[in-house]
Amino acid sequence: MHIKKSMKMADVIQMNYMLIPVIHRFGIELGFGDKTVDQVCKENEVDLNFFLQLVNAYHDQDYFPKEELQSIPVRDIVAYLKMTHASYLNNTVTDIEQKIKSLELEGSEDKKYIALIRNFFEGYKSELTEHIMREEDVVFPYVLAVDEIIKSEKFTDKNKKVFESFSIVEYEEEHDDIEEKLMDLRTIMIKYVAPPANTNLYHSIIQDLFRLEEDLNYHSRIEDKVLIPKIILMEKSIKNLF
Repeated sequence: MHIKKSMKMADVIQMNYMLIPVIHRFGIELGFGDKTVDQVCKENEVDLNFFLQLVNAYHDQDYFPKEELQSIPVRDIVAYLKMTHASYLNNTVTDIEQKIKSLELEGSEDKKYIALIRNFFEGYKSELTEHIMREEDVVFPYVLAVDEIIKSEKFTDKNKKVFESFSIVEYEEEHDDIEEKLMDLRTIMIKYVAPPANTNLYHSIIQDLFRLEEDLNYHSRIEDKVLIPKIILMEKSIKNLF
């Protein structure tokens, strides 16, 4: 069942609670009463079409409206990806990290295994942070510069310098799989480590890793299937213009 603008936002959350962090990235907070999706988006100045495409893609793995997403302005896509980055680093990763630390503090006899999990996750956090910082500092400024050139049909000293310093094709070739190491950690925890005394907390960490991996997979799809092809076409247009 696809999510539609006439549905009550509360019903959307009841249908799939995994959408809570997604709508939060749009700046939409819980407590919207019986307002519809359309009403909530208008009140929060959120593009309704973009919102519907994203929440439906999260809700249904077989739903990926590539053509519709291609029509979304570049700035909106970048803004959403930035909000997702902030959510990963400030919330999801921090929460998992804190749960692992809590597990360590319990004084379990399995300390060496929990320390292994913590070290592995810290390595993953560093890798993810590096990946995100490269996108924030290099890729997104480049993408926005390309968008500015297309809209204005002219170079400025600033956007020309950015445009000539990078290429989205270069980024596409180096775009690494940041989910692979996460899957490795999850596999270790499931297959090779006996759960400590606090099995509920241990299971909660594994579930969080599954959710993070799923979210990262979707994040990568937006970049690989929407943003990158869109910018490749824009690059070609710029080269033809000048």
